[in-house]
Amino acid sequence: MNTAPVDQFAGSALTRAEAAARLWPSPPRPMFVSAGAYAAPRLRHAAPHRYAVWKLAYYRSGSIDALVDCVTHPVTAGSVLVVPPHADHAEVAHTAYSNYFVLVNARPDQPWPRLTADDGEQRLGAIVAALVREKADPDEHAGAMVDALVRQVDILLRRDLSRRHDSVPRAVVNAVEQLMGERYAEHLSIDALAREVGVSGSTLRAYFAAELGASPQRRLLDIRLRHAVSLLQTSDLTLASVAERCGYHSASHLSRHVKATLNATPGEVRRRGRPSIA
Repeated sequence: MNTAPVDQFAGSALTRAEAAARLWPSPPRPMFVSAGAYAAPRLRHAAPHRYAVWKLAYYRSGSIDALVDCVTHPVTAGSVLVVPPHADHAEVAHTAYSNYFVLVNARPDQPWPRLTADDGEQRLGAIVAALVREKADPDEHAGAMVDALVRQVDILLRRDLSRRHDSVPRAVVNAVEQLMGERYAEHLSIDALAREVGVSGSTLRAYFAAELGASPQRRLLDIRLRHAVSLLQTSDLTLASVAERCGYHSASHLSRHVKATLNATPGEVRRRGRPSIA
């Protein structure tokens, strides 16, 4: 099955993504939908938005925090963020930044990492840049070229995820993340979690930095925040009850974390539910 021609869908990237998802809800292999470039100055944050297909963002410059369904991913130049279909995605711009983005229609369970770094040869960056060029200036060969480029992206991302699964650091990180997911409501100690999986606290922190680009404590806070937001939006529990169920020391602790991460109060998060922002 060939990917769609570059000009198959009219309209914005959002319109193209929705059309692709309707026409091919479960494609046998990844299909190109759209591509483009984006740049923003410092402190021009990107509000939460989502697409009906996968979004691959290659960051060319800058330093930001990318939030995907309340999970924070620190991003720098050379990072590739992979956002699943229908996931809320926002960006907090600590500096001016720029990226290339590609929308790809693929199965919801496509085996791709959520965040990776380009290799020393900048292969992913070169491929994504080429997809942007093909979209901007298509000719009679564009469909075949886009098909070949998307296949390369798929292979490189699959290889990256496979290597992670085979590595000791990744296995340790996965084990600790599973423990965090099961016991986030408890007052967990990172050093205690490290001992539980058989490594030192410093080794665990090094593994998290290498594999996720974040500390274990930050990952734990992301997990707690995701559950807290879910409770705020789906229940009438008081803020104190939500805080207690999600491992926060107090309602004020939860409130500060929500405000600092989402730039909204818990009440605003509760009122807006899960917005769909184009």
